[in-house]
Amino acid sequence: MKRIRVGIIGAGGIANVHARYYKELPNVELVGVTDIIREKATEFAKRWGISPESVFTDYRDMVDKLGLDAISVCTPHRYHAEPTIYALRHGVHVLVEKPMASTAKEALEMYRASLASDRVLMVGFQNRFDSQIVAAKRIVESGLLGEFYYGETTLGGRRRGIPPSLTFYAKEMAGGGVLLDLGCYAIDNAMNILGFPEVSRVSGHVFTALGRRKEAIVEGGWGPWDTERFDVEDFVTAKVVLKNGGVLILKESWAMHCNDLGRPFFLGTRGGLKLNPLEVYRDEWGFMSTTTLHLPRRDSWKDKIGKFVEAIVSDLPSPIDPREIVYEQYIIEAIYESARQGGTEIRLSIPSEIKTLFRKESEEV
Repeated sequence: MKRIRVGIIGAGGIANVHARYYKELPNVELVGVTDIIREKATEFAKRWGISPESVFTDYRDMVDKLGLDAISVCTPHRYHAEPTIYALRHGVHVLVEKPMASTAKEALEMYRASLASDRVLMVGFQNRFDSQIVAAKRIVESGLLGEFYYGETTLGGRRRGIPPSLTFYAKEMAGGGVLLDLGCYAIDNAMNILGFPEVSRVSGHVFTALGRRKEAIVEGGWGPWDTERFDVEDFVTAKVVLKNGGVLILKESWAMHCNDLGRPFFLGTRGGLKLNPLEVYRDEWGFMSTTTLHLPRRDSWKDKIGKFVEAIVSDLPSPIDPREIVYEQYIIEAIYESARQGGTEIRLSIPSEIKTLFRKESEEV
């Protein structure tokens, strides 16, 4: 069995999760780590059995010197693009953490680099492998929903869950706030379940409601943060209008005076479904019926790392089509632009190579 030599860029919390799952695979060798803080990289290397000679502060040195097959990019959001593009251009497969990038332009450049290099580019949305998301997508593909006309997508919102690290809430490092951090998941869940419908226009509003308030740092939260340096949004709401007229509402929160934002749901002309737990609503035998699905337990992180490695070993396409994530990045960027303009509707314009996502839909019509 071919052994895959893997390096990790960024030695923070999420990098340790990547390392754990790589270590479970018999054909993967974790051979290098990079972090701009050498002490963090050194500690990470000791924890995961990486040689001290393979600890770097510049990802370019690691890529150039270690003969890597693949890397995981686990840097703050603002710094996803550069190491991804560099690695791809040097013949290295890349698993980059979500969000794909901090701008749509960066995401598109990453995708183009993957095409030019013929290497796997996978964005780390482990939610794609979650049992209820897989089942919900299958239900919609079966036609049970009929024509989608309205839905709401959210992870449920956090009452007081602002990440305490500057890398999340200082825009210079994060690129954005809760929309980039959690909203990307909510958008991906909806787009994936609905089969990546074509979006016509987007409007949105972002709020920094609690992040700059010292009195919002209370017991029971995720810990204190620097209110003086908090300069991103902690709440977002958006309206996404599809080409067929359907409407999708996004809601997400890091901090709010409420316990949750409700459950995601999707309404169609023949049926509907709701997540957490997955329930299906339809009419049968002249009655209204509700079905709760009992789903198998599934380790979505094991699938995320395992399928990335499998794609490399077996010369398969990326387990998650990067065009889909570039598309979602354009939706996110349109929400930010609308918010800057006070909620004005923004017509979504995406590059031609990403529009190939809709070719199948147009051929069927």
